[in-house]
Amino acid sequence: AEERAPATLRLLCDSYALDLGRRGKSPDSIARVKDTTKRLEEFLGKRMDEPLTKLTEAGVYDFREHRTTAGAKASTVNRDLRSLRAMLKKALPAFRFPAGAFFKEDETRVRWLEPIQELDVMSRIPSPFDKMCRLAALTLMRLTEIRTLRREHVALSQGVVTLVKTKAQEPQVVVLSAEARDILQKQLDCHGSDWVFPNPSGRPYSRVHVSRIWRKAARAAGLTDFHFHDLRHDGATKALNAGYSAPIVMALGRWK
Repeated sequence: AEERAPATLRLLCDSYALDLGRRGKSPDSIARVKDTTKRLEEFLGKRMDEPLTKLTEAGVYDFREHRTTAGAKASTVNRDLRSLRAMLKKALPAFRFPAGAFFKEDETRVRWLEPIQELDVMSRIPSPFDKMCRLAALTLMRLTEIRTLRREHVALSQGVVTLVKTKAQEPQVVVLSAEARDILQKQLDCHGSDWVFPNPSGRPYSRVHVSRIWRKAARAAGLTDFHFHDLRHDGATKALNAGYSAPIVMALGRWK
């Protein structure tokens, strides 16, 4: 900002994405910021190059209206707004981001599966994505943690997986159940890649690809609003119903 005065929203977006990379944030986090940048460019056009100080609370609401009119879901709009708020917090600490701009989250959405629903949806998912889904429910691992898992970080003899880079940016240990260990053992035995779940080119599957596979199977099973990430909450619900205490489930899911 000091080198290119005045600071602009375009410069802020580009700098924030670079800063995320420097801090070791996941490619998915960086991609979400870049997606938000594209939406802002579609809305603002040349105004992206105006001084950042021209941004107002009314401008935030106008951006929300633009995204809504374009057909974006409330959850998608909220994601864009969260990215924008995080960027502005870095550049303009005094800017009052309007909390009322966020759509109210749907707290009634079911985030667990009945046994018959689980059997139905899992039967529709091809390998190795079915194994990824089962691990999400059994270990409470996130999608990116599963799809980017490396062979060297799986210690089946100790029954643990080490997550080197996590949302908290600190190494975390995931304890494996017997079923989870069996899934990982069979998956590792069927190939020699450094990745646990390699795609045909030998690299991890993209988040978009895995989500698309899950969404297609879920909708075919009649689940219109159940995401891959919800499997993590489904596993937590099952653990609580099985008698595990809340502190134990919090520790298993690495929730604060």
